Amino acid sequence: MKKQLYGSLMGTALAFTGYAYYSTKKLTITHYPVHSAKIPPAFDGKTFIQLSDLHSQRFGRSNHKLIKIVKEERPDAIFLTGDLLDGDEWIDVALALVRKLSKYAPLFYISGNHEQRSAFFEEFLHGLKRAGVYILHNEARFLKEGEDRIAICGVDDPKFHLEEPDEVEDEELYIAFDKYQTEEEILRQEIEKATSEVPADLFTILLSHRPEFWPFYQMQPVDLILSGHAHGGQIRLPFTDGLFAPGQGFFPKTTSGLREENGRQLIVSRGLGNTTMWIPRVFNNPEIVKITLHHN
Repeated sequence: MKKQLYGSLMGTALAFTGYAYYSTKKLTITHYPVHSAKIPPAFDGKTFIQLSDLHSQRFGRSNHKLIKIVKEERPDAIFLTGDLLDGDEWIDVALALVRKLSKYAPLFYISGNHEQRSAFFEEFLHGLKRAGVYILHNEARFLKEGEDRIAICGVDDPKFHLEEPDEVEDEELYIAFDKYQTEEEILRQEIEKATSEVPADLFTILLSHRPEFWPFYQMQPVDLILSGHAHGGQIRLPFTDGLFAPGQGFFPKTTSGLREENGRQLIVSRGLGNTTMWIPRVFNNPEIVKITLHHN
């Protein structure tokens, strides 16, 4: 009886492990309609693809599965919302993907916290520029359709500008160092710079890697925020937003989906990669986000 029970448990554990691995490679696409009276008539029905948190993962040989899905959607632009890299590993996977995607639509890129860790980030930026990617370094670009246009703003991940003390000598100083507030102030300055030349009546999309600042984004002069970073909460169980997310900790509240409040909309991608500390990605398939604009 004990052997049968042990065998049953082992079989269940192996099946679960196999499914968990399989689900990290099974791409899904989620469609989000975005409605706003500020969207110009010429942009009604325009579609965009958001890719986030690749972490140098591959989906099929040379990422052909990911590229095939994006190509078939025929987007008007592709937004890359950070963490294409995963630290110090070489940059060829991410760059190869970007070069191939650039054949199908304009690409707009912002950094994530993992790029800040990369020793090859400057080489990566150079490769993006050679591929024709628009790197949004606290700045705005404009998409035009006839006489109409919308703004695409992007900000650096605040980790690039956050100066934390290397050594803590004074416990009171350490307690007083409020990382969240410091990052929020960095974001405030970055968004202020990025939107400084954008007219108030223009529909504005903000690419910003961190979704945990959703209450803060609601006070900014933007209409739609696209984020990633949270990885869908890693382990997604029924009636939860996942069990863990970077920047939010256990039982996070903002890890995926479309949210609307105070005249602002936020879309959080569950992302593509599987990296966050030691918690695996389970019941949480890698996600491609498709956005369709509607003038109303």
